[in-house]
Amino acid sequence: MVKSLRKAKVPAATVKQVTGISERSIRRIEKEPEPESSDEASFRKRRKVGRPSQLEPYKADILSWLAEERDPADGPMKGQEVIQRLRAKGCRVGESTVYDYLRKVRPKEAPKPIVRFEGLPGEFSQHDFGQRRVRYADGKVEVVKFFASRLKYSRYVDVQVVANEQQETVVRCLLRAFERFGGVPLMGVFDNMRSAVKSREVLEDGNVKVHWTEPFMQVCMDSGLIPLACWPYRPQQKGSVENLVGFVKGNFFSGRSFKDRADLIAQLSDWITYVNHERVCAATSEIPQARWVKESLKLCTHQAETYAFKVSVVVRPTARVHYKGLEYSVPAESIGQTVTLHLQEKQIAIYQGDKHLADHPRFPENGKSSVLSSHAQQLFQFKRGKPFAQRQMLLDLDPIMEPYLTELVHRRPLTWEPEVEAIYQLYEKIGRADLLAAIALVTEERCFGSEYLIDLAQSPAIRTTAMSKQLQF
Repeated sequence: MVKSLRKAKVPAATVKQVTGISERSIRRIEKEPEPESSDEASFRKRRKVGRPSQLEPYKADILSWLAEERDPADGPMKGQEVIQRLRAKGCRVGESTVYDYLRKVRPKEAPKPIVRFEGLPGEFSQHDFGQRRVRYADGKVEVVKFFASRLKYSRYVDVQVVANEQQETVVRCLLRAFERFGGVPLMGVFDNMRSAVKSREVLEDGNVKVHWTEPFMQVCMDSGLIPLACWPYRPQQKGSVENLVGFVKGNFFSGRSFKDRADLIAQLSDWITYVNHERVCAATSEIPQARWVKESLKLCTHQAETYAFKVSVVVRPTARVHYKGLEYSVPAESIGQTVTLHLQEKQIAIYQGDKHLADHPRFPENGKSSVLSSHAQQLFQFKRGKPFAQRQMLLDLDPIMEPYLTELVHRRPLTWEPEVEAIYQLYEKIGRADLLAAIALVTEERCFGSEYLIDLAQSPAIRTTAMSKQLQF
């Protein structure tokens, strides 16, 4: 506009009024070449109009860094590594500016065609963890984690809500998926989960060797599954796995409301039945159940509930082993020795080599420890320490025991030891639940002494009252 007006001999003062441009700028524009496009951004860039970038002094350094030879295992230089080097040189330019420049100067790889293929019956399964933030009806918010599995050929799906993404969780979820599938496929594809993949090694020939975690590799060998791992930063390799998690998020969680976690699990069970037995899969145009009958799967000889997850620990001086905050008793002669815990889902067996030492419930009733009677007797060998050992065993049964024993010791400071021994013998006779019910009743009646508990255990009428207390308890 400025050039056209000046060519028409319009005075600079008038052009200033029309365009709002200063006379100095008008004189500068008159000397510039004729514009070839209305794209002002490209014009300004070509003329280098504007303030120079703060990154300008460091661009040569960045180019030299990108040209460095690197270990193939490290992959190409990441943007964050470039930023760290710039910070070391005193450059404080914004991260977005660095990433924009890297996108321009990185060598562009020629696009490679993606090979899409369908799995054969019984050939592939896919497994991955996912999570979704859920708000329940009462307003409580929870991040629900799940383990999703799918047979690639039939699209038969299994989804399990989990508490964590630890190694034992992967092992048991994998076996449960095989139980739902009715067998084990030839190969399983896994995303880059840390509970399964320990590390990767790039060999001299360029091939990549995956080092799996020991428990994961053990369950794969036991079940006959060949594991395959997706390579990090290669979305084309793990698209199907990621789509599995996205499928669960988009088709189950989206648009649903849940009363609580139990309601979520119940709805998930119904949804799994629907997608496997009723819904037509968009990818195959068939119901997964119809294709599942063609799956060629191997029989899985292990079950999730009874599969033994093995952990080695050292027996402590208390003749107990500790695992994740819980204690389990062993024979006293094993103190200081290394033993192996065979962790099933609900039970735990303890071995020293091939010698079986003990069986315990995986999660003790008192939430703290499981001590077998035969092992407890070994703690009572020393006469002076026996009453204290028995008292501690009773205290470990439940918090309700502490106020009762406190009152008993203070009321009978010189005779509490035989009292505790009598209560302990009663505990071994009637069990934990009945003893706690009786303790609750005598505490309410303010009757502190072993004789009251023994009478209560022997009297049918009083025992009925204790049983009602037990139900309330």
